Amino acid sequence: MTTLSHIAVGAVIAKAALSGNNIQADPLTMYAVALLFSNIPDIDVFFFGIRRTIRENLNHRIQSFLHFPLFWLVIMILFELLTPQRIQQQVRPYEIVALFSLGVHFLMDTFGYHRGICWFGPFVKKQFSITRLVTEPKHSVIMVLDYSRSAIFKVELLLISGSLLFLLIKRG
Repeated sequence: MTTLSHIAVGAVIAKAALSGNNIQADPLTMYAVALLFSNIPDIDVFFFGIRRTIRENLNHRIQSFLHFPLFWLVIMILFELLTPQRIQQQVRPYEIVALFSLGVHFLMDTFGYHRGICWFGPFVKKQFSITRLVTEPKHSVIMVLDYSRSAIFKVELLLISGSLLFLLIKRG
């Protein structure tokens, strides 16, 4: 899935967390946390450099610890063990939204078209996808055209459209 769908779903997660729940959380901070954590595994592309990523056909999903769910699990466990209880209580709603946003990001990436996700990376770097992976074309323009004709792209458009509708609906 693309960054746009991760952004849309992150915004939905924030709105859902704030709607109908009696949580004490700042809405702006909640949206920031949801949007950040729904996209943070892909931020490594900026470390690699977008041009270099395309030119060298780098697969950040198997080459970066940010795309390994086990890394985030360890980070969250360490946070729970090392953070004082009073701070944990203050950030708990944000922590839950961050975990949920990360989990949804990885779930969405499991519906890969050219690349899957390494659920057990860095120990096992086998890419897993619920859908059949298609060989990635060498040229980026062909890759984009190929993706735009896929069923995954159509699902992504529905996901983005549904997210926008959900965000526009006012709840009384």
